[in-house]
Amino acid sequence: MPQLSPIVQELKRVLKERELTYAEVARGIGLSVASVKRLFSTGAFSLARIEEICKLAKLELSELAERARNRSTSTTKLSLAQEREVVADPRLFLITWLVLNRTPFEHIVREYALAERDVVRYLIRLDRLRIIDLLPGNRVKLLVDRHFTWRADGPVQAYLFERLLREFFATRFENPADEFFFHGGTVSDAALAALKRALRDAAAECVEIIERDRGTPAKRSGAAFVLALRPWNYSGFSRFLRG
Repeated sequence: MPQLSPIVQELKRVLKERELTYAEVARGIGLSVASVKRLFSTGAFSLARIEEICKLAKLELSELAERARNRSTSTTKLSLAQEREVVADPRLFLITWLVLNRTPFEHIVREYALAERDVVRYLIRLDRLRIIDLLPGNRVKLLVDRHFTWRADGPVQAYLFERLLREFFATRFENPADEFFFHGGTVSDAALAALKRALRDAAAECVEIIERDRGTPAKRSGAAFVLALRPWNYSGFSRFLRG
């Protein structure tokens, strides 16, 4: 059923998010693990099977379809022109940042010293830039992928390095609520890729990957990673907060 391919791909993502293994799916729908793997590799699902797995993942079939539809129309990166316009106006950048973090319109108006009409005006600009769809009631539908990233060579990342990261790291991370990790080792290319994925989860997992790496010494090169966490608000945004 080729037409189900986007649905099947989205179903795989859902299982990963829910931390459901093929073995658990097999038990839940009364099939062997091999049969479940074959279903996902071939995409030969019946609608009833998809509904069964959705039920197991506590997801409505309509939600799955909506997720697949949104992903097919979303983008993982903005154009240079889009990024330049966003970062050129501090207030537009603030609204963009908040919207990308799924901050509701009511929260923006309540927490920031911006008139409601101005927030609407910035949302209209984001709609024109095709970053969002502005819906009735000032609701927002993102047109960027949930794994959206700024361009590596773009103006927003340059702004982040010049201002946000400089401010973020202007501390020794010594307060009780702070956290800072640094670890390094010689790793293979495969382990380095695994580390990049693991950074999204926890520093401890990254350490374990280095310790488990058994790549050929001649093919290993130096690598290090850093994770940092502290309570922090970027001053370029917080200056817009109310009182």
